[in-house]
Amino acid sequence: MGSQQIKELLHKNNVYMWQVARKLGIHETTFCKWFRDELSQKQEQQILSAMGQILNERKEGQR
Repeated sequence: MGSQQIKELLHKNNVYMWQVARKLGIHETTFCKWFRDELSQKQEQQILSAMGQILNERKEGQR
């Protein structure tokens, strides 16, 4: 999965980049800079994991 697909996935799920950055414990600017080049496999996994956590928390909050 490339950086563009990750961005599209974030957009589709209404997850903001700042939310993922906060989950990862990094500054939003640093997170945005990750997308200047192709993401490493480790970065992709970290982003997808953080996004999953955000979506799960959202689901839990709706109950």
